Amino acid sequence: QASYLRQKIKAGLQLRYGDNPSQEVLDRIELEMGVISPMGFDAYFLVVADICQYARDNGIPVGPGRGSAAGSMVSYLTRITELDPLEHDLLFERFLNPERINPPD
Repeated sequence: QASYLRQKIKAGLQLRYGDNPSQEVLDRIELEMGVISPMGFDAYFLVVADICQYARDNGIPVGPGRGSAAGSMVSYLTRITELDPLEHDLLFERFLNPERINPPD
């Protein structure tokens, strides 16, 4: 699951940032994956990304993002959200934090 999520992230990276993403973007991906994978949420991101893609493919409106999910670069790159968290200074830790056991919202 983690490797498939990374494939989707790589595709999203190309789509959102082209051939030369900034080091800040690459660092943010590694920071987030360093939390997502150990906490066992790889499949969660893949399922939500598939649901969002299904909705878009079938003319079902999908908003730009909800709650703290907009603070995730992985959510942005997998098209769960449409807001660049770096551009808007959003914190990933508000969305998913290893100190908090609750699932992402």
